[in-house]
Amino acid sequence: MIRSAPRRRSIARPVLRSASMAAVVMASIALAACQPVVRTHGFMPATDEIAQLRPGEQTREDVRAILGAPSTTGTFETDTWYYIQRRTSTIAFYSADVTEQDVLGLRFGDDGRLADIVRFGLDDGRTISYVDRVTPTSGNELTVLEQFVGNIGRFNSEDSANRPGNPSGMGGRR
Repeated sequence: MIRSAPRRRSIARPVLRSASMAAVVMASIALAACQPVVRTHGFMPATDEIAQLRPGEQTREDVRAILGAPSTTGTFETDTWYYIQRRTSTIAFYSADVTEQDVLGLRFGDDGRLADIVRFGLDDGRTISYVDRVTPTSGNELTVLEQFVGNIGRFNSEDSANRPGNPSGMGGRR
């Protein structure tokens, strides 16, 4: 009687299945990394709350009761309140882009009553360019090698141990 050799299982199928699953997982992770992260900062009162404001009639306390505390007040004019909300979007490791900005400005008169209501959006803002100049200072900027060479022989010499101003008195002869 002739016996046939036992059939060997092919490992190609399980390996191919594992490789395709790994590729799907890696692709989904890569796509998830490209999704923007949206963040909202600040506080903007609801539209119906803002509609309750009546210039000339309400005091600061009335406005605080309706809208809550402001995000900030004017730097030089403390009679102006600002409610600011900003939405940013960040993709991967890039810097955040401002996608929305809403500013509600409330100005109070000398009598403490609400005088004016102003709204600003993202288009109303101005881009400020920073100056990259550096203020010069006196002195030298030494490299590490120059600092090292400059300090050779300056420490623990007998002369320096006996000089006035050496508080430890160490380094001299005993």
